[in-house]
Amino acid sequence: MAGYFRDLWIGVVTVLKGLWVTFAHLFQRRVTVQYPRETVPMFPRTRVTLVNHAEECGFCLSCKRVCPVNIFTIVGARADKDEDLGILPDGKPKKMHILEFKIDLSKCVYCGLCVDACDTKSLRWELPQEPSVFRRQELHKDFSDMTEEEKARVRTREEQRKKEKAAQAAAAKTKSTPDEPQSD
Repeated sequence: MAGYFRDLWIGVVTVLKGLWVTFAHLFQRRVTVQYPRETVPMFPRTRVTLVNHAEECGFCLSCKRVCPVNIFTIVGARADKDEDLGILPDGKPKKMHILEFKIDLSKCVYCGLCVDACDTKSLRWELPQEPSVFRRQELHKDFSDMTEEEKARVRTREEQRKKEKAAQAAAAKTKSTPDEPQSD
């Protein structure tokens, strides 16, 4: 019989402790955020999404080399000597066209090595308006600032340059090999 009353007493005390915790939190500020209508403020140094400012990118590929999971797809073409692409933040002239600068954020581990390795600081962490997406394709970002027509023009010029260089190499090769004596 004593065990019955002891268990009854422990049950009442436990219920009162639970009610005390409930009433203590009842009048405090709410923690839950009604997500679509309200958002939680993010800290300024939060690593949310990578953004590349193509006009500042020097095409050094250090971000691609240092990335442990290979999230970058970068394609470029050398600019002509007389072509002015602008000045980089470090004061040097820009020498490369950026045809593709794609980042696959679905594979990103948010380590920040690429941001630290970027010489011109064109690759940065930024806070988007809405960091969540509904489809995986929305995590594939392309930061090239060229139109498709400009890309086609640069690619054809690059192919012509390669053909000219190959022709010059072939001409130099035939010029450097001595003619074989002809047999009579």
